[in-house]
Amino acid sequence: MKEQFEALQAELKSYMDKGRDQQEKNGTLSTELKAQIETLQKQVDAIDSKMAENVKASAPVESVKDFLEKHDSVQRLLKDKSGSAIITLDGYHASQVERKTLIDSTAVGSATSGILQIDRTPGIVLDARQELTIRNVLTSRPTSMAQIDFIKVNAALAKASPQVEGSPKHENAVTFTTGTALVRTIATWIPATRQILEDFGELYGFLMANLPFAVNREEELQILSGDSTGQNLNGLITQAQNFDTTLLGASAGWNRIDIIGRAIQQVQADNELRPSFIVMHPDDWWSIRLTKDSYGRYVLGDPQAPMANPNLFGLNVVVTTNITTGTFLIGVGSPVASEIRDRSGMTVEISTEHSTYFTENKVAIRAEKRLALVVFRPNSFVTGSFTTSPA
Repeated sequence: MKEQFEALQAELKSYMDKGRDQQEKNGTLSTELKAQIETLQKQVDAIDSKMAENVKASAPVESVKDFLEKHDSVQRLLKDKSGSAIITLDGYHASQVERKTLIDSTAVGSATSGILQIDRTPGIVLDARQELTIRNVLTSRPTSMAQIDFIKVNAALAKASPQVEGSPKHENAVTFTTGTALVRTIATWIPATRQILEDFGELYGFLMANLPFAVNREEELQILSGDSTGQNLNGLITQAQNFDTTLLGASAGWNRIDIIGRAIQQVQADNELRPSFIVMHPDDWWSIRLTKDSYGRYVLGDPQAPMANPNLFGLNVVVTTNITTGTFLIGVGSPVASEIRDRSGMTVEISTEHSTYFTENKVAIRAEKRLALVVFRPNSFVTGSFTTSPA
């Protein structure tokens, strides 16, 4: 092929020389000579391209399939249909990274070759994620049952009083009732083809990070606002006592900081546990943080001063978009007031046992956890609105 290429180059050069002489004499090329030059040029280009392909083919490149077959954790995951595998790709393998649902080869597409090389960053850029913090301010411990019952006081003991010597003493009385919290399952899943899981290694790490995050985010929403209907948890806001707006003074004026202070007062006046945290939306927190006095000074201090752990009246401020704007929740993280009971932690499983998935080479990837939220003392929690006027 090399000898043929060199011979064609020499022949093309002779015709080009003839064409140059002809153009100098006549000012143009004859149709016949022009056609011969074009034919020879196409033959030279074709052989040149074929030689380049042979050179490229001579350098073997490890395929993604071969790479995954050597990866112990990936093979263990495909065999056990459970667990997780984190794959680090670079270079050629990383150029095949993509994502979409239903996840198959068509969905993720393939790289398009071109003249210029590209600088492909390995991995998948994750979407924006909020920080999940509600579980951190509560107490949690495991349970081996599907239902948690507890006994609480229904009518408290009456107040004792001083007695006259020798006289009958005051008889006391108390009644009890039971409370129940059910374990609920929070889960999500996504379908994918077996081929894409074998060919697209980076997809494992992406799914193992994102599916559990979706479950944890729903868990936080349920802990805060679950309405106890169907399979929903009975959330803290649902069980908390409502803020008493009569504690605000309309004539004296009030703002968001006053509301928080009065809510704390409400809990303490009920002889409940002292609150330890406040949950609010970022919009409300920054309205509080930017509150100024009559001289234009920030009430909560210099904006240039570090504020690693925001707090009000000694209570930790939990800022999250999982609570509605304009709503707040004050509570305590003590297990005496409430606790999370974990029936099973986060589980991620891969299986073909769904519909016709086995015959279609599809898999279902599922993430789930089971838990119950037990609120022993609902009055230790207060919820209300920052926009409600005093009664």
